[in-house]
Amino acid sequence: MDQEVVALVCGTCKSLSERMKTESELFNLVGFENEVMEWSDFENKVPPLDEPRWMRSDHPPVQGQIRTVKVHHPFYMKTGEPFWILYTPVSSSLNGWDSHPEEIEQSSFVQCSIERVLERNDFKAWLRVKVLEVWAIKDYDRRFPERDGGNGYLESFEIFGDPYIFQYRDWLYISAGAQGDLGVWGLVKQRDNQYHMLVYGDWNFHKNDAFGGNILLPKHRIEGWIEQAKQKDHYEIVE
Repeated sequence: MDQEVVALVCGTCKSLSERMKTESELFNLVGFENEVMEWSDFENKVPPLDEPRWMRSDHPPVQGQIRTVKVHHPFYMKTGEPFWILYTPVSSSLNGWDSHPEEIEQSSFVQCSIERVLERNDFKAWLRVKVLEVWAIKDYDRRFPERDGGNGYLESFEIFGDPYIFQYRDWLYISAGAQGDLGVWGLVKQRDNQYHMLVYGDWNFHKNDAFGGNILLPKHRIEGWIEQAKQKDHYEIVE
């Protein structure tokens, strides 16, 4: 049986999604960011594709489940082919970790495969997917071996100038961008007086990628960023 391709169109410029690279020399996991996929509790009957108001699921994915999800550009995948997606619980998926930092440790990378296409148009699709793996982000500093983050990891932040940083307990969320057109972000865990970047995000109009790993960052550079962010009022501690 031929594999059906689900490739969706950008609502702004009408260009077709391109296939995402599924491997990285710098990270252990490569996937879509959470905004590309929304999780529901529907089964085979789903709302119209253009219906903006529907109940997002507050049930986290579990290995072996079959779930119904809604996907958007830049999603591109074939039926039956495994792919990774960053999963965040419903509140942070809608409003971000900076609004709901308590959900950071409930977030994960989820590996799925498309079982069936329920509904689709050029811009969106409802899919039935099988959950193959669920790997909690909070464990990546122990799951994956450390990689040296001295080169090739932080330069993309510095291109955009001063990053914004918020701190929640042992977590730092660092983001930088250019006027809402493109940007990068990183989720960093502090452990044993060191800084481990466990998730990295890279986005623009036609890309919304997330990467998982265990990148040991240079302490002096991160603490220099923190001091600089405090001086420029780009630093926030979230309780």
